[in-house]
Amino acid sequence: MSRKTILLVDMNSFFASVHQAEDPSLLGKPIIVGGIPNNRTKGMVIAASYEAKDKGVYTTMTVYEALKKCPEAIIVERNHPLYSSYSKKIMEFLRLIGPTETASIDEAYVDITERVEKGTSPRAIAMYIQRTLWTKLRLGCSIGCSNTKTVAKMAADIKKPFGYVHLGQLQFCSYFHPQKLSKLHGCGLKTEEKLNKYNLFTIGDLAKADPLQLKLILGKRGEWLQKAALGQGSDQVHAEREKGDKTIGKERTFSQPTSDPEFLMSLAKNMIESLCARLKHKRLRAGTIAIVYKTNRGEGSHSKSITVEEATHDPDLLYTIVEKLYDDHLSEDPLILFGVRLSNFKDTNYIQLSLF
Repeated sequence: MSRKTILLVDMNSFFASVHQAEDPSLLGKPIIVGGIPNNRTKGMVIAASYEAKDKGVYTTMTVYEALKKCPEAIIVERNHPLYSSYSKKIMEFLRLIGPTETASIDEAYVDITERVEKGTSPRAIAMYIQRTLWTKLRLGCSIGCSNTKTVAKMAADIKKPFGYVHLGQLQFCSYFHPQKLSKLHGCGLKTEEKLNKYNLFTIGDLAKADPLQLKLILGKRGEWLQKAALGQGSDQVHAEREKGDKTIGKERTFSQPTSDPEFLMSLAKNMIESLCARLKHKRLRAGTIAIVYKTNRGEGSHSKSITVEEATHDPDLLYTIVEKLYDDHLSEDPLILFGVRLSNFKDTNYIQLSLF
């Protein structure tokens, strides 16, 4: 059993909350982020405040549908540089608490083991984080706590907004085992459908399943998912490393090799969001995009890259490039490490001048 104590700090309705923090007159009101400038009815909802969610508004529905459910909603335009600047402040603060791994623009794992060993309770640390972020930035967060990252992540989802949930392994099993497989972090809908065909419907079913059967159904990933279903998993918080301005990147080492494209591309998406936030803060765009990988523990890492004609910090474009690199070179290979690396930077101001 791991002796680590890990927090997952998950910002509540982050994009919408940032707009409320910037404009206090929006506090307590239903906010929809998205749409198209000068047209309230077109476009997609990319985020919503809890006041709008309570009326049935959810991400990816059209703004037109959202306004039917919540006619009084206030539409605000997305502002990614603003979100990135808030994210940077949050991550800088969390690094003062303990080693911090950015999971996405609005989520981070924080290793508080050292502070807990010195006598501070996890709850006290979590309350301090929530209180400070609200006092300084007017942003709320929910926090999950456990000795593995997967359980901390799932604990954070139990009570929102402003929640704190600490789950040990037995508590995790008691709470999550009756729930459907899609509630298990890392188990996507396609994996759930595949397991349902073998009469595995709940997280508890997966925990009790025959490991050999799972290996036949899902390969090595079956073993990883079963560990997660048992409340086991990685306790390694990878503190962010940045190699000056020549290269920035994120990578993840796995306890078991995986070749699950759904899992790896979901990981890539989170990495790209985090890296783009850093690019935008530095007013840079990347000209070369690479995937980094290892197929065996004992070897060095390898990479495959593409250099684009026009440097970019667009997360959708970068994701498309990473997906193509993965499909072209790695789609069948079990990986022990996977990451995204950006380099060959151009200054945003220079790019804008060169276009005119």
